[in-house]
Amino acid sequence: MNERIEHYVVPYIIVAICALLLIVYRKFPLHHHEYSFDRKTLVLWIPIAAIITYLINNQLGLGGVFSAGIIGTLGSFLTKFNPRSEYLKQIAGPIYCGAFIGMTSLDFQYVYWMIITAGVFTALLFFATKSLFVGVGGKLGTLAFIGVLLSMLLFKLIAG
Repeated sequence: MNERIEHYVVPYIIVAICALLLIVYRKFPLHHHEYSFDRKTLVLWIPIAAIITYLINNQLGLGGVFSAGIIGTLGSFLTKFNPRSEYLKQIAGPIYCGAFIGMTSLDFQYVYWMIITAGVFTALLFFATKSLFVGVGGKLGTLAFIGVLLSMLLFKLIAG
């Protein structure tokens, strides 16, 4: 009897969730038309942070989460050097995005090239989606995941 109730409730829950998502999507647009990058050089910090995080993670053996936390925290404190700098105010996001890439624990011959390639792919995605999904959680991690996935696919196609 209890299983039958669960079967009848699940479709209603799914319909309610879809309706709520549709209402939120209509009320709060996730795409902003203004372009919020002051400088295109901000995305260069993504591969740099990825390599540094990877080195801390794998060479020092501190672990992926702790390594990303170190780099992300250091990136957030860069604004303290010059609080009026608009460049430094925007630098924490790309650094933290790169730190997500460096959390990987790959072990093959061209791992550093793969991390740099993932950083470049993620930087391109970050640049292309800067005004998309503003305020939505998980954007940086998702971009890093897609960048790592694309670079792994590229290296799989090249190296075989």
